[in-house]
Amino acid sequence: MARHYNLPWRTSSHLGGAKTFDAQAGYESATTMSAVLHSGANYIWHSAGWNEAGMHCSVAKFVVDAEQCAMAYRMAEGPKWDDFDQALTAIPDVGPGGHYLGHPHTLENFQKAYFMPELFDNNSVEQWQAEGALDTTKRALNHARRLLSEYQEPKLDEAKDEALRDYIARREQEIPAADELNQSY
Repeated sequence: MARHYNLPWRTSSHLGGAKTFDAQAGYESATTMSAVLHSGANYIWHSAGWNEAGMHCSVAKFVVDAEQCAMAYRMAEGPKWDDFDQALTAIPDVGPGGHYLGHPHTLENFQKAYFMPELFDNNSVEQWQAEGALDTTKRALNHARRLLSEYQEPKLDEAKDEALRDYIARREQEIPAADELNQSY
């Protein structure tokens, strides 16, 4: 209906019934994200970490889902044509039978064209084993710990902070207690 009436709409993704961060959770997340991405949602809500239909949140799944959301965002942007003329100049350089993988234009621009996930491992099994044989959950939890240890609270203007705290204090006095809602109002 939103598309029919040209209205923005919100939805959810990365949801499912899995109880742990396992293959089921991954498949359900991928399927729901694909549906949301292809339907053209304007705002995607509840799209990271949810298991068991939102009954609990997995920290490991949260950081992996966040990375997948970033990849989906990149995919939704579509092809980038800003360097098309520059790319065409590579054709005579490569010539018939050649390849573009080692061309300077490719090396300078491939990271803009592709999304390279940090939490997935694409090394050989030997390299994976040499680096500790960490599965996705362990890599995700290590990443989450690193994010938390490196977090720096953004500075808020002191006057705005004071105004917000005054507003909160005032609203706490104005809003009735939960047990009064159906009695007095």
